[in-house]
Amino acid sequence: MGNLDGKVAVVTGGEEKPMTLMHATYDAPTQTVALPPALANMNSNVLDDAILKKLVDPDIYYAFARCRATGLPMDKEDANALAKSILEWAQSKGCIGYSHWFSPLRGPIHGEKLETFVAVDFATDRLIINLTGSELFQTETDGSSFPNGELRETHKAAAYIGWDTGSPPFVYRETLYIPSAFVSWAGEALDQKTPLLRADLAVDEQSLRLLHHLGDTDTKQVVCNVGWEQEFFLIDREKYLARPDLVATGRTLLGATPLRGQELSSNYFARLSPRVNRYMAEAREKMWNLGISIHCTHNEVAPAQHEISPIFNLANLAADTNVLAMDVLRDLAFDHGFVILFHEKPFAGINGSGKHNNWGLNTDTGVNLFVPGETENDNRRFIAFVAALLRGVNKHGDLLRCGVSTAGNDHRLGAQEAPPAILTLHLGDRLEAHVKKVAEGGNFTAYETQHKQIEISAPVADIRASLEDRNRTAPFPWCGNRFEFRAVGGNQHIAFPLTMVNAALADSLKYMCEEIEAGKAVDQVIRETIKQNQGALFSGDGYSEELHEHAEKSALIHLKSSPEAYQALTSAKNIKLFSDLNIFNEREIAARQRVLQEAYATELRIEARTLLNILRTLIIPVTIEDARVSTESGYSSKLFDEKANLVQQLLTETDKLAVAFDDFPDDGPAQSASYAHETIKPLMQSARTVADRLEALVDSRLWPLPTYSEMLHGHQ
Repeated sequence: MGNLDGKVAVVTGGEEKPMTLMHATYDAPTQTVALPPALANMNSNVLDDAILKKLVDPDIYYAFARCRATGLPMDKEDANALAKSILEWAQSKGCIGYSHWFSPLRGPIHGEKLETFVAVDFATDRLIINLTGSELFQTETDGSSFPNGELRETHKAAAYIGWDTGSPPFVYRETLYIPSAFVSWAGEALDQKTPLLRADLAVDEQSLRLLHHLGDTDTKQVVCNVGWEQEFFLIDREKYLARPDLVATGRTLLGATPLRGQELSSNYFARLSPRVNRYMAEAREKMWNLGISIHCTHNEVAPAQHEISPIFNLANLAADTNVLAMDVLRDLAFDHGFVILFHEKPFAGINGSGKHNNWGLNTDTGVNLFVPGETENDNRRFIAFVAALLRGVNKHGDLLRCGVSTAGNDHRLGAQEAPPAILTLHLGDRLEAHVKKVAEGGNFTAYETQHKQIEISAPVADIRASLEDRNRTAPFPWCGNRFEFRAVGGNQHIAFPLTMVNAALADSLKYMCEEIEAGKAVDQVIRETIKQNQGALFSGDGYSEELHEHAEKSALIHLKSSPEAYQALTSAKNIKLFSDLNIFNEREIAARQRVLQEAYATELRIEARTLLNILRTLIIPVTIEDARVSTESGYSSKLFDEKANLVQQLLTETDKLAVAFDDFPDDGPAQSASYAHETIKPLMQSARTVADRLEALVDSRLWPLPTYSEMLHGHQ
């Protein structure tokens, strides 16, 4: 993270506010050498401010900037002029049409309604090329066929897609895409983006309120920034197509431990294989063209696992670029003979895929609010915002847990470098001690320098290191200038987890301001907030029994499964929080809960159906045939006896799963989700355990599925 530079502030709705547009002022040095094409074409397919200013007259740009900053619509004439310029730019890129690009409640799979630039001149009945201002800013569609938690019905289905002007249009697949929000006829959120925009506003409003109490009257806007880290697996497409479980569910429902997994640490940051390197290079170039600042690519811990990460950006823009990056990776994988797996745990027994969100706050005056201050007043500000976040984690750990609760992520949390389901704040030993000292009445003295020199007794230049070590088991560690929300799953849309984080923070900022406005001194409120919520501080091993003991002692929220977390979403506390901050109304949050519960139950239902099909039509016939051949060989051994016994066990476990699947309840999303978790999931695991043991014993020439070893090492 760093100071905000070149980012456009996002403000939607409400009364007009003083414009605090933050634009880049950096002038690139004159190039004296020819750039590689990958660098020369950066930003060529994104309509950012630098390009827009060249396309339109200054008065049109100012009218658009005012619309973006205030939420007030442009005049029709100005909007049409803007649309005309954007149309011409898109045509110059080979586009014949456009689409509003939005995020329904179905994970990181965007929605698009493809429309052309073709219109009719009704005076002559001839086809013409046109894009109007009204077409640019919004369109209408059917909102009943997307997951909506009963907010929309077939006979009340109107929904509207409106341009999020803080997220620039881009050209991809010969189409002009316009990043948008998606709401019902009644204005209720049907998407991932709208609540995040509202939560951003809540953080802005409450942050300004607290900063004012801290003596800062210069700041006019506070924005949330995010830098995501996307992990994924790449496997050969032909092997993927031979695995019905991967095709249907995105993860392997059975599979024996590979002959070589990640035990030797031979993949982590190792050299990319030539084939993967070509794929990564092309993907990075395409993303640079789209303005996505991919800065780092590398191999991850597990074999066939990789990661990309960009430089941070505004939260709503980061959410859009993450989904777009996933699209680029997915599309390009096809061209290279790969399939990309974003599922949180596609392979058992090795690392899963997270999507760490590096989250922080910046002001329009260039201050990073999560950097310790060099003066007492600056450090007071830093500790005040840390105190607010600490209270947010302590009081609203249920919301943070719900934000990362999916059927896939439940497989990942709590092991192999994924954080536990208990939400705590990790500050590191030194900063935690400093904050606790302040809580006990200590002065708001400047926190010591953030770096130290490491002496390694070798002819190597001095190394500067953070004063706090890393903790890869912490769900929310401080990283010197931001916090890293490590619990987010690899196949999640980051908007929902970020909405939960922003809501928890905004509520705590609001609480602190109300305490101050009720007559308490600022320092007293900061100290009391820390003291009352310091049970959420934990800088130890997140996989240890110590964490569970600490959680019990501190009465921390521990929601062990997604269905349990979903239930907490509509508690009286949370309904009030969302309503007070104008993030969700009661109908919206109840709908969101139903969508999550239905998605969980549906995923487990599909998994169980798929596993039953694989067992019945592939695994059981092969294992029976193998056992028959062993018996008819005339030899006797413990191996043959074990295989025969396991086949009988597999038949028994398959029958149990089949009965439970047929009894799947249909009496509401909450009941279905609970049944899927408590009944279906354990039975699937029991059947898998037996099948995996058989895979290690059955004649490999008969085994009908690509093995873990073949999938994980096939393209190296």
